[in-house]
This record gives sequence, C-alpha cells and structure tokens, in this order.
Amino acid sequence: MAKKFACGDVVSGCSWSTITKDENELFQRISEHAKSVHKMTDIPDEIIQKVKSKIRLPRNHQILTIL
Repeated sequence: MAKKFACGDVVSGCSWSTITKDENELFQRISEHAKSVHKMTDIPDEIIQKVKSKIRLPRNHQILTIL
C-alpha cells in the first residue's frame, strides 16, 4: 500500500516529501534525505518515532501518479 511522508512534519521549514508503494523504500528514501540534506549520520530513536507517527496514506490522486 502506498505511503507518504513530508519531512516538514518533523523538521520545520523542510519542503521535501516522498510517496512510495513500499514502506521499506519509504524508509530508505527518508534515510537518504536525512543524511544528504540534514547531515544526520545517525538518526536518533526519538526522530525515528516522530517520522513513523507522521507517515500517511496519500490521497487517491497522488496514488495514481506513482503507479
């Protein structure tokens, strides 16, 4: 099932977001973004929990664009 994450829900001012069909791919993209943009080499557990709490199902029209 498709999942969506918007970094600005966790990091104020960040406009990056992603939608994937697979949750594993979603976490891979989030990890790469955190490392490359936010310079986070290790992601603290508290941030991981915040990220997990902000993962959403995309609206129907967004799902169609990734299929």
